[in-house]
Parts: sequence; C-alpha cells; structure tokens
Amino acid sequence: MEKKSNMMKPINNKSLVQKVIDRITDAIVEGEIRPGDKLPTEMELVSAFQVGRNTVREAIRVLSAYGVVEIRRPEGTFVCDGFSDNLINPMIYGIILQKDRSYQDLIGLRRIIEDGIMQLIVERGLSETELEELERLCDDLTDKIWKDPPDVELVLEADMAFHNEVARVTGNSLVIKIHDIVVDLTRASRRRTIQHIFEKNDQGYLASTHRELLQALHGTDMTALHQAISNSYFYWKDSYKW
Repeated sequence: MEKKSNMMKPINNKSLVQKVIDRITDAIVEGEIRPGDKLPTEMELVSAFQVGRNTVREAIRVLSAYGVVEIRRPEGTFVCDGFSDNLINPMIYGIILQKDRSYQDLIGLRRIIEDGIMQLIVERGLSETELEELERLCDDLTDKIWKDPPDVELVLEADMAFHNEVARVTGNSLVIKIHDIVVDLTRASRRRTIQHIFEKNDQGYLASTHRELLQALHGTDMTALHQAISNSYFYWKDSYKW
C-alpha cells in the first residue's frame, strides 16, 4: 500500500487557514514538495485536509502573497523556485511598527546578523579574490572618508558596499537577504552616524574600524573579531538619540 504523505493527511478538529498554511510549508521544509513542484489541485487539498474550499483558497492566497507559491492559470499552483522579498516583509513591518524598544531591538538584530556573518567568514576563510575585493572596497571607503569637502552620501554608499560584500562572501542566500533588509532599516541611522562622526572630526575612527574588521576577518581570532565589531558600533548605537 502506498504511504500517504504527511501533507495530504486530514487536518483535525477546528482547522483554520493557518493550519493549512502550516501543513503546506512544513511539507516544503521537509522536502516532501520542492521548489518548482506543482501542488495538488484545490479539490484534492480540500479532500485530503477535509476542510472547506474557501479555507484552502484563502491559504493559497496567503502563501502566494508571501511568495511561497505561484498561481499559474490554467496550469495550477506551484512552489516558487527562488527566494521572495515577500517572505521577509512581515518582519520589516513588525520592526517598523514597534514603539519604545524598536531602535534597541534593531541594534540587537544588526549585531546578531553581522556577528553571525563575520563568524561564518572566519570559519570558512577568505579566498584571495574575496580578500582583494574587500580590500578594494575598504580602500575606496577610506578615500571617501578623507575627501575634502566631506560627502556623507558618498561615504554612506561606500560603507554599505563594503558591508554588502562581506555578506555576499558567505554565499548564503538567506543570510544575504536578511542582511539586505537590516541595511535598509538602518540606512537613516548610518547616515546620521557618519554625519555625527564628521561633526566630531573623528574620520580616523571610521576608517580604522573598517580596517580592524577586515583584518579580523582575515584571521582566526574570534575575540579580536567580536571586539572589532563592537568598536564599529561606538557611534551608531547612539544614533537614535541625536
């Protein structure tokens, strides 16, 4: 007898749209259905889950809005073959809609993401090509930091280019995407930080902290790496108070 997949077992009790969503996403995570695969038809899902047609239809609509599945008429519904920004958008809105602790939580999120990214790189090591590109971006940032007259926007773009390349080196698409979101959320505070550093005539700090990060990434000393990351937050962590 053919074994029934977990996804196609009936849903018990007072099942709602979320339970259908959970069943389908669990099947994707467990590899029961894969990116690019076609889902069972609406009526097949209704029969398997033993829920109403409107429940299945709403669940598919939500999954489509999140970028998990794609509805192709008249072919059917397929698991998306790639990562969608829509998967992260609810997290963005949640951060934006917070009140008193939003900036503190954002600081924590950035630290977790950047610490994790840099630890991954130290553990795997940098290739000569990757190191050369990071050095080039660091040199470009340094040149813009010492440009006279100073240009905050140029420094901001160079700073983000350096950090984006650091994330890209991990080769992890999920890490890169979440890092991109954090960069977008912190763009305004990064700009304020750079402006504040210029006002304090502390350009040397900005240049040296990026050099320290690059040097730590090229080594194996995790303590030095975490210290370099901590040093780089000296101004930024207070940027929401200015």
